[in-house]
Amino acid sequence: MRSPLPRIGDEVRRRLTARFGDGIGPWFDELPAVLGVLAERWQIDFGPLIPRGSMSVVIRCQTAAGRPAVLKISPDRLRLANEASALESWATVHTPTVLAVDESVGAVLLEAIEPGVSLAESATYPRLEIVSELLTSLHATGFPDPSYPPLAERIAYLFDSGTKPYTRRPELIELVPPELYERGRQLANRLVEHVSPTALLHGDLTPSNILDGGNGRGLVAIDPAPCLGDDLGFEAIDLVLWRADDVDLIGARAEQLAPAIGVDARRLLDWCTAFAAMTALELGEASDSSPDRIRVAVTLASQAPSDPSG
Repeated sequence: MRSPLPRIGDEVRRRLTARFGDGIGPWFDELPAVLGVLAERWQIDFGPLIPRGSMSVVIRCQTAAGRPAVLKISPDRLRLANEASALESWATVHTPTVLAVDESVGAVLLEAIEPGVSLAESATYPRLEIVSELLTSLHATGFPDPSYPPLAERIAYLFDSGTKPYTRRPELIELVPPELYERGRQLANRLVEHVSPTALLHGDLTPSNILDGGNGRGLVAIDPAPCLGDDLGFEAIDLVLWRADDVDLIGARAEQLAPAIGVDARRLLDWCTAFAAMTALELGEASDSSPDRIRVAVTLASQAPSDPSG
């Protein structure tokens, strides 16, 4: 007999509705039946929901063999299909194993990562050699399937969707002027202009999407938004900016990390500068952000050229 289906609480509904709109209601109505079918087919018992993300419902579960697992299901079926295929292509311990996929309902079953604490929840910044190991292993083993979008398309999506805080919190215009935000977009567009689509990028390597895999495994990347671009500078942006309380610290991290991942330190810092206004906007909207970190992000963003020609 299978375990009871997990209750999908109001917070999960709120997060996904904010992402997909009110039309997601019928999807939630059908979700219990879909989960029941998946539980029988994949022989899993459900545990609690994992309260994270805005793209999918994420549930802890256990296989018939007693193996801890995680089920993700999303109304964005293409996103989940791309995520699963990218994870399957990486031959590295730094990504979770895909146990099962059902593209017709947008569901994927993954091994659970232990201890699994996200970098965003960690109290310490990881050693740069551990960071570089994660980045270079993803770069070396992923298959650049031509069906994935190019990095330029991913960047356009990020900058378009990144303006939503202005709508939710209009006062943020004073903190991060739209002109400053657009200077970052223009710099990012110049940086991506000649990037070759010959490598698979994770595309969403934020601290929330990096888990602690333990001493034998190191950092583990989850929830990719795969795209094509042979530039690890883009992939490293959030790791360089994370919890930086000083602009000089960002520069020092770029100088130390760049040679380890085979990119130019100036280019890595330029990528960080391009996305600094977006970072400041996200920090400004969050209720628990450090004012110093917001100030640092705005200061770095101001270094983006005001002349579109660079």
